[in-house]
Amino acid sequence: MTNRFKLNWCIFIGLATGLYAGLYLISPLAEAGVIYVTFVALPIFFLAGAKREEYPNFAISNITGVLWGMGYIFLINWMIAQGVNDVLSTALVCVVITIICCAFHMIVTPNTVFNKLPAMFGGISAAFSTWGEHMIPLMITLVFGTTLALIMTEATKLLTPEGHWKFLKKS
Repeated sequence: MTNRFKLNWCIFIGLATGLYAGLYLISPLAEAGVIYVTFVALPIFFLAGAKREEYPNFAISNITGVLWGMGYIFLINWMIAQGVNDVLSTALVCVVITIICCAFHMIVTPNTVFNKLPAMFGGISAAFSTWGEHMIPLMITLVFGTTLALIMTEATKLLTPEGHWKFLKKS
């Protein structure tokens, strides 16, 4: 990858991110204040190799992670309501639910669309970031973050190996 390629790709990434942020902030999703969750999902997809064919797995695993996160939060709150210290409640729930979550997705559903643990943990962290508020906007924003990463990755196909834009190339 040449420096020209990298620079042109960076320009595309910046423009795509700016367009995304602008559109997001004029959408109803802006009210939830969770645009930052975009940048939880985006690097997870990139770091995993950003393979187009795995996009649905990442998007669905993000959503599943938010649901797992809701389970963590429900159980932590329940234990606290039973009089268990908040630190102990959080630690115990994290141990037990993380074991169950990982085992379920690594052993029971490894060859399904629910098989991307990093994306699931992104969803769990997003749920924790709002302590159970704005779950639907969180799910949508995580999927949008994964989508933005896919768009950025696919944009590399618009560049020649030397880093010139194919659509600007003279015939």
